[in-house]
Amino acid sequence: MGYLALVISLLISVALAAASYFGLKTDYQPAILAFAILTACTLILSFAFCVCLEVSRRRAQELKSESEKLLALLEHGSSAMLLLNANLEAEYINHRHPTLEKRRLEKSQNSIDMKQWEEHVGPETRLRIQEAISDRKIWRGELRFGDSEQADYLSTTISPIFDDDGKLKRIVVCCEDISKHKAIADRLFIREHYNILTGLPNRQFALRSLNTVIEKSALRSNEFILLHIDLDRIRYINESLGHHVVDKIFIETAERLRRCVRDEHILAHLGADEFLIILDKSSCHDEASILAESLLDRCRAPFYIEQHEVTISASIGLSQYPTDGNDGNTLMRRAEAAMFDAKSQGGDRFSFYDESMSSQADRRLEMENQLRHAIARNEFQLHYQPVISLRNNQLVGVEVLLRWQNDELGNPGPDEFIQVAEHSGQIIAIGNWVLEQACQQIVAWSRAGLPALSLAVNISSKQFIDGDILASVSRALNQSGLPAAQLELEITEGLLLNDTPAIRDIFKELKTLGVHLSLDDFGTGYASLSYLKRYPFDTLKIDRSFVHDIDGCEDSITLTNAIIAMAHSFGMRVIAEGVENLNQRRILRERHCDMVQGFLYSPALPAMEFVNWANRYSEMQHSKHI
Repeated sequence: MGYLALVISLLISVALAAASYFGLKTDYQPAILAFAILTACTLILSFAFCVCLEVSRRRAQELKSESEKLLALLEHGSSAMLLLNANLEAEYINHRHPTLEKRRLEKSQNSIDMKQWEEHVGPETRLRIQEAISDRKIWRGELRFGDSEQADYLSTTISPIFDDDGKLKRIVVCCEDISKHKAIADRLFIREHYNILTGLPNRQFALRSLNTVIEKSALRSNEFILLHIDLDRIRYINESLGHHVVDKIFIETAERLRRCVRDEHILAHLGADEFLIILDKSSCHDEASILAESLLDRCRAPFYIEQHEVTISASIGLSQYPTDGNDGNTLMRRAEAAMFDAKSQGGDRFSFYDESMSSQADRRLEMENQLRHAIARNEFQLHYQPVISLRNNQLVGVEVLLRWQNDELGNPGPDEFIQVAEHSGQIIAIGNWVLEQACQQIVAWSRAGLPALSLAVNISSKQFIDGDILASVSRALNQSGLPAAQLELEITEGLLLNDTPAIRDIFKELKTLGVHLSLDDFGTGYASLSYLKRYPFDTLKIDRSFVHDIDGCEDSITLTNAIIAMAHSFGMRVIAEGVENLNQRRILRERHCDMVQGFLYSPALPAMEFVNWANRYSEMQHSKHI
């Protein structure tokens, strides 16, 4: 174009020179004038042409630089860019972008597999994109490529371009890879809504799912059942074998529960040893009972962890929508109340919720709150039950029993409040108080003239492990001045269920202090002969359930006789609990039982009443009335 302008300019210069030569009348020679005009015009035009060439060259360089910058921006920017024509054919692709490298066809550097894109875009998304283009609007959203395990996520903007006639001319597609951000968001979601240990939904997610099920059930007038599962004895396993073993039990339990439920059921891990199952609308009362029994069977099966064979059980509570509640919190709370009812019956069973359980749950919570202040308010009182030697009928010791005077709760019995104290962890402080007060009382009696009595104190498993029983016993003996040989710690079989070197070491250190050890309620739980061999017990206590019908049941006599003979073979003394009549005492004496306690002699008495009883009993002994 510049050269054409130059030629035209030269022709014009020639025409001007010719006109001046032939038509202009002047004193100068026409030829010279024409030549001068031609020369001047040529010089001016040449200069102008050079200027134009320079401007064009610089403009071309600027355009090239801008084009290179724009290309670099498109090729190396954070977004992947596509320019499509109206037929969705690619006119431009910044194929160097890693996001599009995964999506393009290998056979061509400037093509992309649009069918692959269409296959990964759902029909609803495609419809929204088409509607946005028809409405001349920009569509923004996310596109996913690949399967659920290895997916690429693109944050996408699709902008249509129309010509002056309103026809679609081109489509600009701008994509940004957000796969890493998506993965982080997914991990955060999982951490917030799932139990990291078992991979099951957590309490928050379970409650949200439960409320969703309630909304759907309310619209369709459906019913469904909720199961609250709590593993029994986990605290003892944790205390004896450690957290890592308990964690593996939780993982294995979650897998066992998965195998019991159908895909349409919701299984969640609420935390610690608690699980939740939401059944679908088709599950009836009987089916829920069958499932609960199946879950109990799965939990009973032994766990084999790090050369340990561990057995547990479970307590299950069931509540039903809408009979037992219209919202998620109420249903979960009432299923939990039913679970506590099952646990209060010894565990390893299930219970359906009824209205009486809510009052029990409220009472349990109030009892826990009141227990926190019981020591400060002087509400606890110690009662003492005498232990009598069958060899000479002499008073040789006492068992201390705790009573709680609380008018607001109606003076709960030990069977009720001790369980709450253990569950809440308050049993440690309460147990230490009992130990210190009882030791001081025995010393006070000795100074007042009573014989040197042995003192039997029940020790909770939680107090034994978490409460540092060695320090507690040493402190009680030192503060009271009671000789260690007069103190006997009564251990329940639950502590021994998971035998560990740590527990045996504590037993050895207690024996080093000089205190005696007693195995309480023998024959009612899981105790085995191996416990008597591995642990240095001094006394074995026969549970009252054997003594109760010993005067009318040959089987009870046989079992009692075997227990006494076995204990004596291990060098232990034997105490029989619950002796209520002379015939029971006679049978036990004939089987060489060492000591007895029970209502035949006296129930547990407050300290002052016990002193009066002891004095009367001593007088009767001297009078040979017994």
